[in-house]
Amino acid sequence: MPDPAKVDDSAAALSLRMNALESLADGIWVADLDGEILYRNAAAGIMEGMYWSRDGHVCTMEDAVFATGVLTRLRAQGRESGEYHLCGDITSTKELYTVGMQMQVLFSVDGSAEGLSFHARDVTREWAREQDLHDRHIELEQVYARVKETQNQLLQSEKMASIGQLAAGVAHEINNPIGYVHSNLSTLQTYARDLLSLLAAYEELCQKLPSQYQHLTEPIQELKERADYSFLQHDLPELVEESREGIERVKKIVMDLRDFSHAGELENEQWISVDIHRGLQSTLNIVWNELKYKVEVNKEFGAIPLIECLPSQLNQVFLNLLVNAGHAITERGVITIATRQIDNEICISVADSGQGIAPEHLARIFDPFFTTKPIGKGTGLGLSLSYGIVQKHNGRIEVQSTVGKGTIFSVY
Repeated sequence: MPDPAKVDDSAAALSLRMNALESLADGIWVADLDGEILYRNAAAGIMEGMYWSRDGHVCTMEDAVFATGVLTRLRAQGRESGEYHLCGDITSTKELYTVGMQMQVLFSVDGSAEGLSFHARDVTREWAREQDLHDRHIELEQVYARVKETQNQLLQSEKMASIGQLAAGVAHEINNPIGYVHSNLSTLQTYARDLLSLLAAYEELCQKLPSQYQHLTEPIQELKERADYSFLQHDLPELVEESREGIERVKKIVMDLRDFSHAGELENEQWISVDIHRGLQSTLNIVWNELKYKVEVNKEFGAIPLIECLPSQLNQVFLNLLVNAGHAITERGVITIATRQIDNEICISVADSGQGIAPEHLARIFDPFFTTKPIGKGTGLGLSLSYGIVQKHNGRIEVQSTVGKGTIFSVY
């Protein structure tokens, strides 16, 4: 006996298929080889109720489709197609819309013909929508390209975030050895200065010895010549000073990395009172390599108090604004970073002398994934994320832009 569960599944599946056919906007007919209709869906029923007019001949659509000549050609060729012009009623030949009909013979598993199928679609509306669909297709292709690029950039961002955490961790680890190298160089500079002073005193003493004792200084003079003492006397302090300056730069880079990322504290970062100027300066140092070849940076820092914030998140906002400002400048230009206090608010502005933003784009610049940059140059996430961070700090971002003159982003 058949398994009842399988019978139920088969019946349920048949019911779903029938429901799917009934929900179609296209007309569907199934008939036997003689043209006797075995099934029509709801859309076909509506079309059957219309009237077909062509060359003055008026009849129902089914009369036209299931005419003897049409069925004969269909059975002979296995496939047939045509257009039918539907009207509102039998008293009017005014065309409402055109139906494209696809007809074909249905074959059984063994290859023998067992029935006919008919599929009708309103092509008038298809034609009306064709241009719109074409435009939508182009738009979807562009959106897909942007999403694909964004996906690639996000994956790259994840990689870069991991690399950034690794770099910040390494910076933390090398901070201690840099510290004692820096300290040792300071001590070495003092020792070198003292030794050179001592040698200068000895040389002065040797020059004051009576002539009968001058021969005693001959070995010392030979050593001085062999060591090129006069050159060493001037070069040693310069070498130590240059080394100190170099280690100072390395130390500053490490401090900037740590200030920017707060490595190891991002997940549990606390709201703390910070000096915004310090965050701006460390962020500028981080991004400077991207700006230095085409940008002159002016800093107009005013007197502002410490503010309570999440430092690394505000640094991310500053980074996004500075990078965008740099991208807006194609050849040479100026970026001005200004801070000031206005009543009970702090304002940080980043102004550039770049290309500016078109008025029609200004309303969308904070939308996720919106960007005016070419594909591959931006994800459209920087300003959106910055907007969210500033809102999180109970602030706001305002923008003023003139095409061809530049843009000012102000964070309050």
